[in-house]
Amino acid sequence: MPIFLIPIVLVLLFLAERWLFNKFWERGLSVKLDFTKEAVTEGEDTYLQEVITNRNFLPLHILQVNFQTDTGLDFTDSSNCSVTDRVNVLDIFSLRFYEKVTRKLSLKCLKRGYYNILRTSLVASDLFSPDIHYATRDQNTEMYVYPRYLPFEKISLPFQQMMGEVVSKRFLFEDNFTFRGIRDYAPTDTMGNINWKASAKTGALKVNLHDYTQSPEVMIVLNVDEPGILYETELLEDCIRYALTFAKSFIDEDVPVSLLTNGKDKVTGETISLESGASADHIRNFCRALARIDLTQANAASMSDIVSGEMSKSRSQQLTYLYISTSRRDDAINAAKELTDKKGKLMWICPLTRSMEDEAPLDNRITFVRMIHE
Repeated sequence: MPIFLIPIVLVLLFLAERWLFNKFWERGLSVKLDFTKEAVTEGEDTYLQEVITNRNFLPLHILQVNFQTDTGLDFTDSSNCSVTDRVNVLDIFSLRFYEKVTRKLSLKCLKRGYYNILRTSLVASDLFSPDIHYATRDQNTEMYVYPRYLPFEKISLPFQQMMGEVVSKRFLFEDNFTFRGIRDYAPTDTMGNINWKASAKTGALKVNLHDYTQSPEVMIVLNVDEPGILYETELLEDCIRYALTFAKSFIDEDVPVSLLTNGKDKVTGETISLESGASADHIRNFCRALARIDLTQANAASMSDIVSGEMSKSRSQQLTYLYISTSRRDDAINAAKELTDKKGKLMWICPLTRSMEDEAPLDNRITFVRMIHE
């Protein structure tokens, strides 16, 4: 080949390679992000897995993968991570043709919340060209970070007091269609309750035990209003943790629990509420509902308005209210007063710091329990 043709051939090869890369660089390129766990508890560690697949005849010598999520996740292994109002993560890959690369990013879940990644941004460049190419890939990955349970010792006294009130509200009427067990006959028992078959076997009169017609229930009323202009933000998180700890403790005693709060759902933007339940699935629903409370949303619903709406409904006399609020502003006090007027008394759990005034509401019907934040 004549020497003068060599530069022409090189230029043609460069233009051909540049055209091919510009046209086909993102064909067959996929990015998949997944949290390795669907749900964790605040303070735990987990991983985010990145899977980059290049099903293409073109290698990608430099590929930048960028994504964002909410603050509260600490990517401990990523040096290309910046935090503003969001967490921005930038990873760099180099892929040969028809290659898949998997990378795990270690992260620590510092804060309760609902975290999702909806999109990744891709930036690619060719070694033989100054051109920069951009693309995006949709993602649908999510993870719940549940509030952590507080030690039972912190709530043992108010919990036992609440349980005494709950049990005392059982109806005295039994449901004849349910069977709970057998006990010895007492003079006050009716002949209809005698179990003749068991009496014949034991040689002594035995009577059937039935469940009560209704079960006591607890509604946790959670107020997430700010307690003042300057306050410890962890106090609101403590309110949420106490709500979960009390809920699990009641459910462990087979007492159905529901949730009423002015906290708004991070996903739907609606005020959160949960019907009563006492199953393991209900605990999970409770954890998820509390994890999705968004404390950054402005214009939170009035707690007293929400309580007023609750009071207008026809509720069982078996229902007991537990009020949790670090705020003692007028709206919070009005909500507590409405709950007290409904049942005649109320227990108020109030997380406080040691430097805050611990003055209780001027209503001797309210049992005001101060929970000092450590």
